[in-house]
Amino acid sequence: MLYYSHFMKTSVLSITISLALLLLFITSCKKPNDQPSSTSVNLNFYHLVGNNALVYNQEYTVNGRKLKFTKVQFYVSDIQFKKDDNSYTYPEMRYALVHGVETAYTINKLDTGYYKKIEFAVGVDSAANHADPAQWGATHPLYINSNYASYWDWTQGYVFMKLEGYVDSTAAGNGNPTTGFAYHIGNDDMLRNISLTINKEVQGNDASIELNVDYAKLLENVDFRTELQTHSTGSQALAQKIADKTAEAITIK
Repeated sequence: MLYYSHFMKTSVLSITISLALLLLFITSCKKPNDQPSSTSVNLNFYHLVGNNALVYNQEYTVNGRKLKFTKVQFYVSDIQFKKDDNSYTYPEMRYALVHGVETAYTINKLDTGYYKKIEFAVGVDSAANHADPAQWGATHPLYINSNYASYWDWTQGYVFMKLEGYVDSTAAGNGNPTTGFAYHIGNDDMLRNISLTINKEVQGNDASIELNVDYAKLLENVDFRTELQTHSTGSQALAQKIADKTAEAITIK
């Protein structure tokens, strides 16, 4: 009995020491500053007219004519990040509705790590564009009853981009910006893909991607004497002219 009692005490002591050592090992392997496996990222869109910050109702010179904007906005979809090995990581939120009075748009649950590119489309991907818009909750960028949402009931699709304001449309180009313009870009064939090199380590809780949007560049090929309106139907050539400048207008800051 004495031998058995001694054996049991020794076994219990050995197990206790082993568990303590295992706990110590696990604790030592966990670094206090380990980064989370995923994080939120801000896409910061800086709204510009040439080299100047966009301010609604302020006069600028675009294509040699006085112009002022009263509204600019566009949808972003299919947001994805490309790694060095050319594989992709997708954040939880892959949409944004960008408008001229706000800079930061948060996308959630992006895996931390190094990324060489950010890629997205300006517009709404075809599947979501023609899905029932009632499926989106009130906080989703595709919710059609939000303040900035833009949806065509007659085409059952989103207005990908809106540019509105006033411009000098005189023949000589020496007047004031009093003629209204409205460029509403939509339909699947107006979707434009953007791929930008970022070479960025994404980690922590305050990661951000800084982007410039130059609205003068978007309108670079527009003749303000005659091309003052499009809803991407009868004046489809004008809509395409603007959409085709998207990749030049959106750049890394």
